[in-house]
Amino acid sequence: MKSKYSITGLIILLGAAFILVFCGGRSEKAPLQLTFWHSMSIYQGNVLYDLINQYNEEHKDVVINPVFQGLYPDMKAKLLNAIKTDNPPDIAQVAIEYLDIFIQNGSIQPITEYIPEEDKNDILDQFWRCVSRKLEVYAYPFNISVQVLYYNKDAFEEAGLNPEKPPKTWDEVIEYAKKLTKDFDGDGIIDQWGVLVSVEGVFGFTPLIRQLGGEVLNEDRTKAVFNNEKGVRVMNLLQDMIYKYRVMPSKWSLFEGTNAFLQGKIAMGPITSAGIKFAEENLPWKLGIAPLPYIENKSVLLGGAGLVVLSDSYNEYKQSLDFIRWLSSKENTIRWHKETGYLPLRKSAIESVELKSFYKAHPNYKVALDQLGYARPPDFTPYLPQIDQILRFAIDEILINKKEPKIILDIAAEKINELLATEEEQ
Repeated sequence: MKSKYSITGLIILLGAAFILVFCGGRSEKAPLQLTFWHSMSIYQGNVLYDLINQYNEEHKDVVINPVFQGLYPDMKAKLLNAIKTDNPPDIAQVAIEYLDIFIQNGSIQPITEYIPEEDKNDILDQFWRCVSRKLEVYAYPFNISVQVLYYNKDAFEEAGLNPEKPPKTWDEVIEYAKKLTKDFDGDGIIDQWGVLVSVEGVFGFTPLIRQLGGEVLNEDRTKAVFNNEKGVRVMNLLQDMIYKYRVMPSKWSLFEGTNAFLQGKIAMGPITSAGIKFAEENLPWKLGIAPLPYIENKSVLLGGAGLVVLSDSYNEYKQSLDFIRWLSSKENTIRWHKETGYLPLRKSAIESVELKSFYKAHPNYKVALDQLGYARPPDFTPYLPQIDQILRFAIDEILINKKEPKIILDIAAEKINELLATEEEQ
């Protein structure tokens, strides 16, 4: 009897398998589901979702599920919490200034050995430096940008300035701004400011002090070195724009300034290259884009984010890296650049006939690319977010409350040194 039931059971199982395989049953392997947390909203988000949909259509064995998690600080907080509760996504977009936090706590591991030589050689060194620490790579660069000078060509013409010859130095910016600052109705209130340089923390201050040969931190990231004559000179330049020449407002944040530019209340100012497409398609006047002005030497800061893999499973890890590599391919980095303004990652993309042709019709996009020769990331340290906040407060004290630059920079440097000393003791 026992043998009879075993044979009967086997027949049933084989019959069920036949039905599943040949009659469209559930034996077909379900696609691998991967969760991708990101911080791209509105314009950039739409492009990213289109790319993800394309990947899902081309790869039937994998489904990428994107989840918007807010801007970079929100993403950082949510990701830290997800890691703490052992429920992280498979892939996450992490701002380059936060990467050290996750490296230090062991959440992400180097991917150096998994990067093909083709990618190592084709993706520009400047971009690899954004996601590398001590010769190890921890992420793939993804959305990287630099600041460029946005300016209102119509306002230039109305002020008698040549819109095809934007200012090259900050001294020239001041001279242009004097002509562009207007009280149109004569009520004593400025209706159009000549310029807004929103120096918000590390990302606003660093390129300016580097233009004088200075740095925010020393080479081994153990000490603040901005509280010297170079840092004072940067802050004096900005104070003069506000109080001496009266061509720049003192209390507008970058967000407020960007909105003011869109409304025609600011004639020019540094803004990320990632906003070029949005600006070109939404401004009611002709947009000009120029390299970031310089004091003595040209310098711009690389900002943005990379993509990290957090999966423990070998198969999920491998498929996550496959998606990230696909996203950074020549074709896709060209599309990402053209539809957002973020920089193209690969030499093959930059040298392509497609982009060379694109720049002839859209010269604004090439300006950011032309600055790569003197573009560098910030001074990386796990304490970079705190350093950024200390600098933001110091700059506000100097520019809004008219405090003495040297005194405030000394106080800021002392606080930062205390942070860095804490790291050395650990």
